[in-house]
Amino acid sequence: MTSSGDTPRPEQASQELLLGYQRLAGVSRLVLSDHEIDGLLARIAETLAEVVPAGDIVIWESNGEELEAVLARGVDAAIMRTLRIRHGVGITGLCALTRQPILSNNAERDPRTHQVPGTSNDPEAIICAPLVVDQELIGVLSLYRSGERGFLEGEYELACRFADVAAIAIDNARTHESLKDLASTDDLTGIANRRRFREELERELASAERYGNCLSLLLLDLDDFKQINDSLGHSAGDDVLRAVAAALRGRARRGDLVARIGGDEFALLLPQSDEADAAALVTDLQGAIAEETAAVPVTASIGSATSRPDESVDLFDLADELLYSAKRARSLGPG
Repeated sequence: MTSSGDTPRPEQASQELLLGYQRLAGVSRLVLSDHEIDGLLARIAETLAEVVPAGDIVIWESNGEELEAVLARGVDAAIMRTLRIRHGVGITGLCALTRQPILSNNAERDPRTHQVPGTSNDPEAIICAPLVVDQELIGVLSLYRSGERGFLEGEYELACRFADVAAIAIDNARTHESLKDLASTDDLTGIANRRRFREELERELASAERYGNCLSLLLLDLDDFKQINDSLGHSAGDDVLRAVAAALRGRARRGDLVARIGGDEFALLLPQSDEADAAALVTDLQGAIAEETAAVPVTASIGSATSRPDESVDLFDLADELLYSAKRARSLGPG
């Protein structure tokens, strides 16, 4: 417990609490307007640390019947990030199970406490507040303060109010990200759509120019795809498109972008890839597409273009031109 020398005077505590609520009101709008989830979590932790000082701050996400740390700040942050806490286990798990906030100023002696391996059993105070939106538990906010000085009732109340704001902010950010994903994803194949492809192409072209890297682009068009729709139906055609998307995804590297940019047209954007890299992938893709579409065999014409630091080319137009050259060559056949 807090010693008499460490306990703030009533008027001092009231003033600190008032300043804390003013600070919370001042940052609520900023927090609620932040739609990038990683930046939002960091802002929540930083702001909360200013109004309720704590050695460790952890934001737990609820996945099924477990909690896992999506943000951890403080001495034991590395350990916290490895934990999976079942609902009902320990003070944090109990908070998730009951959806009620908990203050324990003598956590090291609290029978509800579950000691985390690798952490000390020194005197510690804990605040756990549930993150709930529309009666759905999305996580738990935990604050840990080591030493003899526990949390004041006003700090506990302030942390709980901040948890309410944080829950809404996190839910808003997730909704925004989901809508953003939907707006940039092809609903049939699950890969990027034309809009996202255009945005990423501009970004990668600017990056390649800035850092002097190569950038390659593959454009693919399925051969005689209309015949599949006409003879087997659009459902079979949709299955082929999904299979081709799976083949492209399976051969793409981390950092590559796979997109559907038209009815039966696809694109692969390959950062830091030269002509040799692109040519090798073209060969690989033909085999991958054949494997994925074995039930309804299909081939693809592919145009491959590379932008080099010492050249100035319209990458999309060049790949498009080479695509249709390849398509004309296929239609003419050998000889």
